[in-house]
Amino acid sequence: MTKNELIAAIADETGKTKADVSAILASLGATVAKTLKQGDDVTLGGIGKLSAAKREAREARNPSTGATIKVPAKTVVKFKVTKDLADAVA
Repeated sequence: MTKNELIAAIADETGKTKADVSAILASLGATVAKTLKQGDDVTLGGIGKLSAAKREAREARNPSTGATIKVPAKTVVKFKVTKDLADAVA
């Protein structure tokens, strides 16, 4: 499902305009990013939980050349799906 298809589906289900739904999704994305950057988790009821985790610096191997490269430390976003959603999809 593309972003436009998601917007259309939500608009049809809620009776809101596509412009309203698009603005809400944009706000959701910005709010989630801001919250994760602050170090807090975001729980989306019935969907899952987003959290930020630090990944340590490490050495990796380039599969093409076999050369060892250094991968810097970074913060990544993790997502854990709710049991209800996982069961509904299974």
